Amino acid sequence: MSSPSIQGGAGAPEKARAVRPLLDAAFGFFVWAAHFLTIYIATAVACQLGLGATGAANRAAFLTALELVTVAAVAVVVLHAFRRYRQQRAVPERRFRMSVTIGCDAIATVAMAGQLVAIALVPACA
Repeated sequence: MSSPSIQGGAGAPEKARAVRPLLDAAFGFFVWAAHFLTIYIATAVACQLGLGATGAANRAAFLTALELVTVAAVAVVVLHAFRRYRQQRAVPERRFRMSVTIGCDAIATVAMAGQLVAIALVPACA
């Protein structure tokens, strides 16, 4: 005898429907975490492969790539917040959830934009 939750029984769609708004509100934090890991892992790998010993042009190109990844991640989160605002602003039952989602996306956006300061000020492989 198997459990309905393992096989995706009758309660599975309702559970998925209940979890999806929670994950949607945390979307910005997931992007922030992925961005954070990408930036720091890429920097660690580049430094281990000898980025510090290469010329200034290679270091500048690497920093530009990190900046582009950061701007892309910020754009994804801002686009997500904008879409949620357009989709849920007219539905009174969803305004609180919309506010929480936009707030979480704003926090993640500020945190990722703060990474640009670290990328600009801290020398690569110092």
